[in-house]
Amino acid sequence: MNVNVRVSGTEATVPRAAQRGATLIITLIMLVLITLFVVAMMRLSNSNLKIVGNMQAQRALESSAQQAVEGDISSITFFNDAVGNTGTWPSGTTTVNQSVNGYTVAVTRPVCVSSTTATGYSATSNISPEDTNWEVGASATDSLTGAQVSMVQGVKMRLPAGNCP
Repeated sequence: MNVNVRVSGTEATVPRAAQRGATLIITLIMLVLITLFVVAMMRLSNSNLKIVGNMQAQRALESSAQQAVEGDISSITFFNDAVGNTGTWPSGTTTVNQSVNGYTVAVTRPVCVSSTTATGYSATSNISPEDTNWEVGASATDSLTGAQVSMVQGVKMRLPAGNCP
């Protein structure tokens, strides 16, 4: 069977057998391209899911470390050992491990980094208070994933003179 084709006013006869397969090849090429596009999108989606999961785990660790530090600095006994070496911390230990929200958090012993005479007081008096600046560190670890986060919190306290070793 022949097909009549008109090109620029002239009519030509093209055998129908010459047209077979071209549509199939073009369809297969388009199918392969669409498949490659879908596979690429699935890989991209999987990568994005991993990134978001890691960010969520990091934020949870940061929150747990911050919660441990906030809980410790709200107690004066946390600072008493650093000031007077009263033995609250086990001998020779610089960190204390805690469990917060299922994560292990190591809180460091507070360190006084500076002190200045409080405003409005005379520097000549032995009993004038000082504004002291302390640093407290914390490291949180997720035992399941092995993720770790470290942070340092600054604390400013007004204490009697001589309490910043």
